[in-house]
Amino acid sequence: MKRVVCFLLIAIPLTVFAQKAIKPNLNKALNSWKQGKLDEAKQMIDVCVTDPKLSLDAKTFFYQGLIYSSLDTTTSEAYQGLASNALQTAVDAYAKADELNKNSKNELFYQGNDFIPISKSQVISMLANHYLNVGASAYQDDDYETALKNFDKSKKLTPQDTTTYFYAGFVAQANEEYDRAIVDLQKYLDLGGTSPDAYSAIINSYSGPKGDKKKALEVVREAKKRFPNNTQFPLVEIGFLIDLEMTDEARGGLEKAVAADPSNKTLQFYLGYVNSKLDKFDDAKKNFEAALKIDPTFFDAQYYLAQLYLIEADKIKREMNNLGITAADKKKKMELDAELVKRYKEALPYWEKAEKLNPSETDVLDKLSIIYYYLGEDAKASRVEKRLKELGVDN
Repeated sequence: MKRVVCFLLIAIPLTVFAQKAIKPNLNKALNSWKQGKLDEAKQMIDVCVTDPKLSLDAKTFFYQGLIYSSLDTTTSEAYQGLASNALQTAVDAYAKADELNKNSKNELFYQGNDFIPISKSQVISMLANHYLNVGASAYQDDDYETALKNFDKSKKLTPQDTTTYFYAGFVAQANEEYDRAIVDLQKYLDLGGTSPDAYSAIINSYSGPKGDKKKALEVVREAKKRFPNNTQFPLVEIGFLIDLEMTDEARGGLEKAVAADPSNKTLQFYLGYVNSKLDKFDDAKKNFEAALKIDPTFFDAQYYLAQLYLIEADKIKREMNNLGITAADKKKKMELDAELVKRYKEALPYWEKAEKLNPSETDVLDKLSIIYYYLGEDAKASRVEKRLKELGVDN
């Protein structure tokens, strides 16, 4: 019995010694972090942030941010489970460091292994870029959930960075999270983003999957004000006005604008576009021709004008395709064939002019290929088909 008591007397001091509190030491925390010993670094910094004296030092929380950032980004399984919600702890630590350092003229920094000072702002930027790059890589692998998760992390660190919101918006849209996409892309625009594609994506989200064309119209009008030189938004607006049966507004407004400024090729073009949508084809032709008179190189006006000359031809083709094999049908088909040839000959100069204005527009080339083939202009058809192949289009 005496031997047991003696053993207990010896063991008790050893146990007390093993449980002795860790003495807070900021340098040890930082050095452990630099050496990649994240378990030791975490253990030490957790003590430091609760120390009455060190908890008033901005460096304490800066170092905590460094260590917990590494815990969130580490690929080591041994360290990945050391902290729950490590990034949020890091973000809060960086904010606390800023608060404690607000009266200082110097930015917080640590000495890198190469003795080059690395500032807190550099740390934040590198960490945000890390998440951005991880998210971009995940997107390339069609892993939208991982991509969005990392973009959200990047936003926490640099909430004023437009790039992250831009990427996040488009990935959310690809993942069919349309409300989330709208929020991110709107934030991108609110922060000064300069890409009209952001507006286009928001408009598409409202008009398509959300089925709210009135809201889409509201957004496209905002986009017009923000990007007054963009030629697509006015067309989109007109399209919504027509879809919402607000054609009088679309046409009436343009007619007044054209009357006030008849030399404005863009207004003439838009009025032609509206008239074509309202099946007022003769009026549309006049509008497009007026636009081309102002600017003979106006490709869009030439393209839409050429389209009008194929409307009747397309109707004839459909009628021919629906005919049977009776003698009457065969006779009718011959009559329609002659009429189709006439229509194609009438349309051809307009499409040839469109090609001259834009030799790489594949739809123009495709239409020319059809017309040349039907008119028996084999050499011209071969030239166009060769050009389409050069552009990567296989007929």
